[in-house]
Amino acid sequence: MTIDLRKLADQFPAGDIEWRVARAGINKKNEPFCMVLAYITARAIAYRLDNVVGPENWCNTPMSVHELRPGIVAMQVGISINVDGKWVTKYDVSEPTNIEPAKGGFSGAMKRCGAAWGIGRYLYHLSETFAETSENGGKGWEYARLPEKQGGGTYYWKPPQLPAWALPPEGEKPVTESDVNTLKTRWKNKLAATEKNRQTLAAGFQTWMFSVVGEFPIDDPTKWTQQIMEDCSKQLLATSQGGKGPTPDVHF
Repeated sequence: MTIDLRKLADQFPAGDIEWRVARAGINKKNEPFCMVLAYITARAIAYRLDNVVGPENWCNTPMSVHELRPGIVAMQVGISINVDGKWVTKYDVSEPTNIEPAKGGFSGAMKRCGAAWGIGRYLYHLSETFAETSENGGKGWEYARLPEKQGGGTYYWKPPQLPAWALPPEGEKPVTESDVNTLKTRWKNKLAATEKNRQTLAAGFQTWMFSVVGEFPIDDPTKWTQQIMEDCSKQLLATSQGGKGPTPDVHF
């Protein structure tokens, strides 16, 4: 059986994504705010490995503990996959957590190993995001407490929605590499017609793309969506400058 390891990098449904508070405080309106980060659980990584390579074709290496300096330790874990009859292992480390140190350290290292295999790596393109907050909870809201230096009060926050590129495509026509190359050609012809340096063009195109739709795994065509293509096409049509080389729209 041929295993397509590229499927390890597929997007997860929103229900498999969890969020944690990265920063929180009180804003100028004396209201709580929090910024959150998206991540996948070690359990979701295990399910993805089961589904893509088969439960018999992967395993974790035994966890090892390394003392970096007195009182500071790192917990190392590996994910091994049977690739064409040969076991390949990718390792990473994590620090013990305050609650259930061994379990938390293992889970953290497992997530980083998963990213080394491409699992959930696209989530690194999601920067800290403001979550909606409230003083009153309810269905779909998460309970949290402010840092002690901010008074230690309680509040509730709601996980934000993921952008379309970070979700599995559902029924829409996939964007092909040819589609992306066509957009690059249109962009160059309009905004950087006289530029010859390939690295400069690549950097300029990426900067322009991110200014239109935000950061995402631009080099992976599977993470592009028809909405991204539509937004970029509209922006090109609305740009009056063009044909004379780099313009203020292109940040070289």
